[in-house]
Amino acid sequence: MAPRAHWKGFLKLSLVSCPIALYPAISAAEKISFRQVNRETGHRLHQQLVDAVTGEVVASHNKGRGYEIGENDFLIVPDEELAAAQQEARERPFSAAPAQPVVAPAAKLPAEPIAPVRRAELQREEVAPPIVPSPASPRPIVENTRTIELDRFVRPKQIDAAYYNTPYFIVPRDDVGQEAFAVIRDAMAAKKVIGLGRVVLSNRERPILIEPMRSGLRGITLRYAHEVRAETEYFEDIPQMTLPDEMLRITEHILESKLEDFDPAYLEDRYRTVLVEKLREKQGQVPMRSAAPAPSPQNVVNLMDALKRSLAAERPTAQIVKPSPRRVATASKRSSGKRSSATARRAG
Repeated sequence: MAPRAHWKGFLKLSLVSCPIALYPAISAAEKISFRQVNRETGHRLHQQLVDAVTGEVVASHNKGRGYEIGENDFLIVPDEELAAAQQEARERPFSAAPAQPVVAPAAKLPAEPIAPVRRAELQREEVAPPIVPSPASPRPIVENTRTIELDRFVRPKQIDAAYYNTPYFIVPRDDVGQEAFAVIRDAMAAKKVIGLGRVVLSNRERPILIEPMRSGLRGITLRYAHEVRAETEYFEDIPQMTLPDEMLRITEHILESKLEDFDPAYLEDRYRTVLVEKLREKQGQVPMRSAAPAPSPQNVVNLMDALKRSLAAERPTAQIVKPSPRRVATASKRSSGKRSSATARRAG
């Protein structure tokens, strides 16, 4: 069975565009998951939403989102406001300050992100964080949520692996767009660059890296800048040391002795392997459940016979009613009177 596309849309480079589809490059289908069950009955457990203060069960339609500003004190944020914020974010240039504050000063909102290269210096100098200047090229406005526009290109080694998030395989969706797809792919491969754009997944705009990969393209969604910590906070206290040359040569010799090509088998999840073996062993000890009895051949009914019996059952049964003697005598007199009148008319 062919995999299902996670996202369908268009890849655009200037005036060139082609229809594409994104397929997840990783799968959780083989992941072993457990359910919460009752140890006594073995039945599955269901969780309920409970108000932390009143202890009452809350219906699912009353579930909302709130930002905590104090103990049991939240700012309720409706879904409509979140949708409006997403739309505003797509139209706002990078590092633009909001028009006016929307939260009281007492609220403990997350601090503005600080450039990683300056964060440690700012802590030592105890000065306010500077305003990060906007880049020379403005951020494109994402109006079509079904289009990935490659608006800039960088060298592959310029993006740290810490920013990598989720990989996807990108393929053309039809024969018409294959030529434009190949042009974009081969041009990036010839220039040895990777493209940057933005994609809307699950109603959230995300930066995405797109690079050539054999006959297709690979896309990797990137983490936001505020999600990646600066290494200077952790490495600045490591002292610089001058090591003996002989010690380095011995260590380099050890490294060379262990040098080999990468093998994906090294990435085996050994815990999962052991867990699968134990589950199979445990399942083999469970007694076989009695199979459901097969239907008897005597119960197989011919369709035509069943239809005939149904038709016979639907027909009304003819009821024979005996007439009373009085009705018989009256009917005889009427019939004899009618015959006498008819005879007189013929005689006249």
